[in-house]
Amino acid sequence: MRIRFQNKLLLVLIGMVSIVLAAPDSSLVSVKASVDKSVITIGDRITYTLMITHQKGVRIVEPGPGVNLGMFEIKDYKIGKPETHGNQVVEKYQYFISVFDTGHFQIPPFPVAFFPADSSQKPQIIRSEPISIYVKSVLTRADAELKDIKPPIGIPFNYRTWIFIGGGILILLALVAFGWWYWRQRQKGKPVFRRETIRPAHEMALEELEQLLASPLQEQKRWKEFFTILSDILRRYVEKRFFVPAMENTTGELLQSLEEVDVSEESLQYLESVLQLADLVKFARYTPAGHEVNAAIQQSRKFIELTRLEFQPVEVEEPVEHEETAAPKEIADEN
Repeated sequence: MRIRFQNKLLLVLIGMVSIVLAAPDSSLVSVKASVDKSVITIGDRITYTLMITHQKGVRIVEPGPGVNLGMFEIKDYKIGKPETHGNQVVEKYQYFISVFDTGHFQIPPFPVAFFPADSSQKPQIIRSEPISIYVKSVLTRADAELKDIKPPIGIPFNYRTWIFIGGGILILLALVAFGWWYWRQRQKGKPVFRRETIRPAHEMALEELEQLLASPLQEQKRWKEFFTILSDILRRYVEKRFFVPAMENTTGELLQSLEEVDVSEESLQYLESVLQLADLVKFARYTPAGHEVNAAIQQSRKFIELTRLEFQPVEVEEPVEHEETAAPKEIADEN
């Protein structure tokens, strides 16, 4: 009898030791589950978060999207970046779940498998605590009833399509009208498009200079405006005559560009004198004397006249009859 009792006691001790050895070491791994809300309506999404904290060297079997969460359907799955705090590593897994029924539900304990060390052959399992969720109905009144789905709504009239069609018809009619007008103009021998007459650059510059002198700026001694316009006239003339970006260049850059296109030294001296005086008046608030204003006007005219482009008419030579061709006719007259 005593031997039987000792055997039973030995079996109990062996079972307790095996249970202790089989139980996971909670000091190595801990699991915490949480939700963002525990009361929802049908179809609402819940964020189910699983926080796994383990020591370095412990290998965690990553939970996948196909885990069993009871009645809840997994809509999405997200893995956070592991964070290290001393000897502890925190891993975060999020499941976006939903349920389409009402009542009290429970998310079952989440099993997490881990290996205490890289050399371990058999994994251990640790589980989270279950979480209760209450799903309430969207109907707030006790006597409320679900209504049938409303029939499809008719497609509204599409004004934009008809506007595009109408615009296309108007454009087509305009093209037809233009074609008929163009044909009539050609039949009458009238020009369809007005031809622009290209005037020489020096003519436009001299005309603008005369308009400046006819303005009241000189009498009113508004020298800044006067010399600004005078400088622009000369710069526009240089651009059209020598194809140099005179409006953007400084006075020094402009004169250097004109030296490269073989402008005479005398012409450059006239232009330099006028532009330097204009810069003093515009930027240094210099007040020019009367003789300086007159000299600037005369130097502007001389620069334009010296650099103007001369147009030479092309002479067409008339054919001259040679004596050889005229001789047979004289012989025929004598006969």
